[in-house]
Amino acid sequence: MKKTLLTVLCMGVLCASASVVYNGTGETGVMMRQNTVSVKPVPTKNALSKDERAAISLITSMYNTKGFDNTAYLKNHCTKKLLKVLKAAYDYEYDPQPDAYAGWLFRSGAQDGPNDAHKVLRVVSLGNNWYQYTFLDMGIKCTNKVKVIKVGNKLMFDEIKQGKI
Repeated sequence: MKKTLLTVLCMGVLCASASVVYNGTGETGVMMRQNTVSVKPVPTKNALSKDERAAISLITSMYNTKGFDNTAYLKNHCTKKLLKVLKAAYDYEYDPQPDAYAGWLFRSGAQDGPNDAHKVLRVVSLGNNWYQYTFLDMGIKCTNKVKVIKVGNKLMFDEIKQGKI
């Protein structure tokens, strides 16, 4: 008896092979064999914690609602450490306002863009309370990093690093 392997087909968890069998008397037949293969899902990354999901929501909300332009918002959502940095970055000689912060550090740093598109595209947890958010700022795609920490029961922005345009 002569066997000729025709094909092996694997789809999902089922594998099948077919053989053509010649019995020497001029007759042929097809034999099918199926095997079940165990497939285990491989996680690409760990599930996000409750605080990480809340931090991602905070970042998205802050940027999409332009909270960075609102002094009261910044005072309520930034640590004293970050408020000190935002205050120091503000140019009082050009625009003397005693209670102003450089909220634009949450943006791209661009002066102009091709359109008015302004939204978060993606936020990724980098670990150790750092997040990277990719966003459109006046239609320019940019990426910044921000550190969000828990102060008491509240999540607050603690550091910001602007990316390159």
